Amino acid sequence: MRPMELEKCIKGRRSIRAYKDEPVPKEKIEAVLEAGVWAATGMNKQPWRFVIIEDKSTIRFVSDETKKAVKEIMPAVSERFNTKEDIICYNAPTLIFICTEKNPDFDRINLRDSVLAAQNMFLKAHELGLGTCYMGWIDVAISRNPKILEKTGVPKDFTVQVPLIIGYPKNQQGLGKRNKPNILNWTK
Repeated sequence: MRPMELEKCIKGRRSIRAYKDEPVPKEKIEAVLEAGVWAATGMNKQPWRFVIIEDKSTIRFVSDETKKAVKEIMPAVSERFNTKEDIICYNAPTLIFICTEKNPDFDRINLRDSVLAAQNMFLKAHELGLGTCYMGWIDVAISRNPKILEKTGVPKDFTVQVPLIIGYPKNQQGLGKRNKPNILNWTK
């Protein structure tokens, strides 16, 4: 496969919420992780560590616990989460946690570094024909249920910065639409 042009890759990547029941080969996951570690990083700390979950029952546990947590703290949206469907991880075959060591002095930098790594990972996955999606709701569940960290193998001295899913998209995604940049100020 010829590498994708950068602009096509950036504009073609979409958050995928429907996946084929097909495992992602280890080599592709490793290529995605490799792209992540080449992200920009504050003070070249490279704080990221990765937890890869491919066990379907563990992914389902995370999804179910996330639905419970969201229903408890956000009653306004709870109806949407009253389903047996996996509306959290969307039956993706792989869940990845980008983690960093707990360190209050660097929490903000570590989060930003992890987000930069995730964007590289999203773009590499897209180039490889894979889909990805940031799983923000999982943050809610982790903060309320430490059993999730234990069951997924996150060490106690680490925090999950970015949860994401990865797999083969079930459907072809169309091009999205974005607003023009909204510049608040441009000082010359």
